[in-house]
Parts: sequence; structure tokens; C-alpha cells
Amino acid sequence: MKKILIIILLFKLDFASAKDNLPEPKTWNTDLKELIYGDDEILDGSHLFTLETPYRALDAAIVPISINFKIDQKENYFIKSLTLIIDDNPSPLVSKFKLTKKIGNASLTTRVRVDKYTYVRAVAETSDNKKYMVSNFVKAAGGCSAPSLADMDAVMARLGKMKMKFIETSAEKKFNKAQFLISHPNYSGLQFNQLTRAEIPAHFINYIKIFQDNKIILEATPDISLSEDPSITFHYINSGGPIKVEVEDSEGKKFAKIFSSSDVAIK
Repeated sequence: MKKILIIILLFKLDFASAKDNLPEPKTWNTDLKELIYGDDEILDGSHLFTLETPYRALDAAIVPISINFKIDQKENYFIKSLTLIIDDNPSPLVSKFKLTKKIGNASLTTRVRVDKYTYVRAVAETSDNKKYMVSNFVKAAGGCSAPSLADMDAVMARLGKMKMKFIETSAEKKFNKAQFLISHPNYSGLQFNQLTRAEIPAHFINYIKIFQDNKIILEATPDISLSEDPSITFHYINSGGPIKVEVEDSEGKKFAKIFSSSDVAIK
């Protein structure tokens, strides 16, 4: 027991030391910020939301990332968009999420690819057009070129299959929470077929729309940095109807499904 406590203490000390000696965010400071936002002012967002990422990722191809907002969506003040950025990925802009008041709370969880040790950022834009940012340093490498976990035939056979897990359910006009998953390889264009060693062309989801009773909960425009089999955990204010999802990928393939709150797809 004493040995375990010592190991935990050493890990905490190492983590605290690492946080005090983080590298300068050169990519963001010299190129990326201006490229994405021009001269826009980016404010510290730590009072508004938190960004949760592992300091050392267990799998660089499937790195969990959670953004947790400290305020709910209000009629006169709300989060209208959330942008995820990974500074040193081949395609740094992971996804932009367009959010509505129907989401109730803009907190999101998803999974990303990380190509090298880098900063991960979340930038929230509020209804008064101000932008707020929180960033974390993540140690991971090779996520954008990591091969798929399954063979290509199996991956393509289940392409576009969707699931919706209803995590928290409640009466109408109350907060609900759900997790959307879609089977898709999200090929980055940097991976190789393990049998032929040929390069696999980029093929990824680039549009997601989730709505209920004709009211949009969120829209996302992802790129190659979103992980294989994309997953999004989100909130919404329940209005009673089924949840509908529409998805499109970079090859123009379209997928759609309707889910009841009992987690059974309606055909």
C-alpha cells in the first residue's frame, strides 16, 4: 500500500512539474491564430468553461476531449459556436460546432487524433460575438497516421451505421444528455493499407446535424482530426419528439437516422 501511495505521489509531482515547464505555443503564436481568427481578440475562457484532456494519451488515434461549460444557454446570453483546434496536426481545425439555445448547455465530449506533442484548444464564441479560449498540452504522437483498428472490408461493411445512447432522460422542457456514435473510418489520407502498403485516400465525415422537432441542437463541420468512428456526447432540452441525425462525408455519402428516447431507431 505504501508503494502505491509513493507511485501516486511521484506521478502527481511529475505532472505538476511538467505543467510548469510547458513549451511555448509557437505554432499558435506565429501562424495559426492569425490564420484562423485574424486580428480578433481571443480572451481567457477559464471562467466560462473547462477543457479536459489527458496529459499523456493512451492511444493517440482516440484521444478523449471534454469541454464543460459553467453556464447554461440563456435567451439573452449563450454559446453560439465552439471550435476545437490541435495546433500541430496536419489539419489543425478539428471541428466547428454551431450551437443553439436548444442544447441547453454547450458542454461536449468527443474523440480526436493527435499527431505529435501539441496544444489542444477550445474556442467558444458567445452571443455577444466575443471569443474565449482554453488550451491544454497533450503528449501523444502518430494519431493521424495510425492504421484502422479493423480491416477495410469490415470497416466499409458497417459504414454509416449509427447509435444513440440516451444517458440522461427527463420530462419535456428539461435537460437530457445523449451520446451519438457513427461507424466511419474517418481516413485521414496519411494512413496505409496494412496488406498492400498503399496509401489510403482521405475519406472522413465533414457534416453532422442533430435536431429534435425541427429545432437544431447542434451542427458540426469536422475534418480529418476527428477519430475513427466519431462520437459526440451532448445535452439538449427535451421537446418530446425523436432525435434525428443527418451526416455527410467527404465522398458525398449521406446517412440519416431517427431515434426514439428508448434508444430504438425508428425506421
